[in-house]
Amino acid sequence: MILPRWIPLLGGRRIHPMAAVVPAGFGALTLTVLWMPFVAWWATPHPDMTALGNVIVGFLYLPLVAWGPLLGAVTLSYHRRRRVERPE
Repeated sequence: MILPRWIPLLGGRRIHPMAAVVPAGFGALTLTVLWMPFVAWWATPHPDMTALGNVIVGFLYLPLVAWGPLLGAVTLSYHRRRRVERPE
């Protein structure tokens, strides 16, 4: 990948794929750890919420649980596509 020329100091230079893979992988791991406790939302009682409110909140926040693993999947896909093959 080559940076656009309008970017100061770095424009027109080639970027190594690991410069994107490493931060994205770290972000995927962080998001997965951050939102994983929310998977148990329906298993814990919430005394201040109605049953309908509990279901609505659970479904509204459910995409956040998938965000980390999905980011990890697209990061792995990017890494596999951009990986440099070494001659044997």
